[in-house]
Amino acid sequence: MKRIWVTLMIAITACSAHAKRVTCKHFATQAEAQAYMEKYKAYHLDGDHDGEACECLPGGSSHGLARCRR
Repeated sequence: MKRIWVTLMIAITACSAHAKRVTCKHFATQAEAQAYMEKYKAYHLDGDHDGEACECLPGGSSHGLARCRR
């Protein structure tokens, strides 16, 4: 019974974390995304691992480049 309970809790936690995953679409500017990434250690917002979150957003180093227009 304890094993079932632990498995259930892990599954619920994993689903909850996935449902709340924040993406660059949640921010209006790169600065907002950067602050969020640093505060909550949301390093998935830095796709190329250069330390800059959501660089295609306004204010980011890649804003307006062709690679950002997908």
